[in-house]
Amino acid sequence: MTTVSFYSANSKQVDGQGTPIRIELENNNNHFNNDKLVPLYKFINQLVDAENLIVLAGSGTSLTFNQDGEQNIAPSMGDLWRICKELDPARFDKVLKAVKYSDVAEKWEDGEQKNDIELLLSLCDSYLSLKCLSSVNQGSVEAFLKAAKAAILKHTNFVDRVAPSAWAAHENFVSVLGRRSPKQKRLKLFTTNYDLAFETAASNTGMIVIDGFEFSNPSRFNPAWFHYDIVNRSQASEKGGVYLPNILHLYKIHGSVDWIRTNQGVQKRSALNTNEGEPVFIYPSSSKYQSSYDFPYLDMMAAFLDALQKPKTALLCVGFGFNDKHINNAITMALRTNPELMVMAATKDPFNTSGSFNSAIRSQFMTAITRGDSRIAITDCTFDVFADLLPNRHKSTPEEELLKAFDKLVIQRGGTP
Repeated sequence: MTTVSFYSANSKQVDGQGTPIRIELENNNNHFNNDKLVPLYKFINQLVDAENLIVLAGSGTSLTFNQDGEQNIAPSMGDLWRICKELDPARFDKVLKAVKYSDVAEKWEDGEQKNDIELLLSLCDSYLSLKCLSSVNQGSVEAFLKAAKAAILKHTNFVDRVAPSAWAAHENFVSVLGRRSPKQKRLKLFTTNYDLAFETAASNTGMIVIDGFEFSNPSRFNPAWFHYDIVNRSQASEKGGVYLPNILHLYKIHGSVDWIRTNQGVQKRSALNTNEGEPVFIYPSSSKYQSSYDFPYLDMMAAFLDALQKPKTALLCVGFGFNDKHINNAITMALRTNPELMVMAATKDPFNTSGSFNSAIRSQFMTAITRGDSRIAITDCTFDVFADLLPNRHKSTPEEELLKAFDKLVIQRGGTP
């Protein structure tokens, strides 16, 4: 039995104390006939019907690949902290003191210091650029930063280890939300994850991803590609071509395991440039504004800010704990300035005061909902459960049915689709 908690101003089942409703789901995939889900589905349908649909995906979307009792395939932020520490514990402690991590790091409500690997890497970059450390500490921080980036790259490049059956949540998510009506704007999927989960799921389902990189080799980042579209010329008429339905825009705000920075700009790794360039990992923090707003992060954030201000816009945050101040500020400002913006936060344990969900954002959202703001909703569930709750209005085309049949045949013969 799976339990989902939902909180919104539109739900008549919410009591006067501001307590989220709890809904128990049976494992029979017959959720749509559950009367208790009506408030939740009403809000989800409003999101899906929005002219502009934005998705903000955090690390919780990838953690759905991990199975209880087995070694994690997708590392959490806590895992990455542990992995980087275990590279050289003595050097790790030395780096913490050198960059004064304890003076900057936030604390949990019980007073314990938060282990934020992105903040630590950001501080390392800042101190190295300032050249204010002793020669010994400078060398230790440089060595740690290089080793940490390599370790993160290795552990977040995991999609080849994911079983075919474990892709169901990602595949359903991108296929349901990615195929939009011609009257609606393309789905804009922003993610802070470095991994290739959404690209792989899109490929598995026949979706086309426009991610800001040119269709060439080497493939260079060019934000102008987000303004282009694809039409089917074989179905073109005198009035123009027919837009393909299976296209989504993917914005990887913090970089990707297959991005490298070269003298010719940010490129994707390929057979032509496998070992050239530095990995592109972006870990913004309040102490690192200059690098945070460097290319291509600036282009990603500009697109996010612009999308939030569009009329008839819905923002769906999945697996995201709101622990990025830059993104949080953009969302809260948009809620104040865009009266047509809807926001749903769907992640694990958002109501848990001792959990990883940002306490300030939780308080702000809960207060707004309690006061009757019907634009905001919070859902407590994992990514795979939420993906299963999405209403699929799309009817498969003959081509898609043929692709499914082909993939099924390949799997039956012991291959991979």
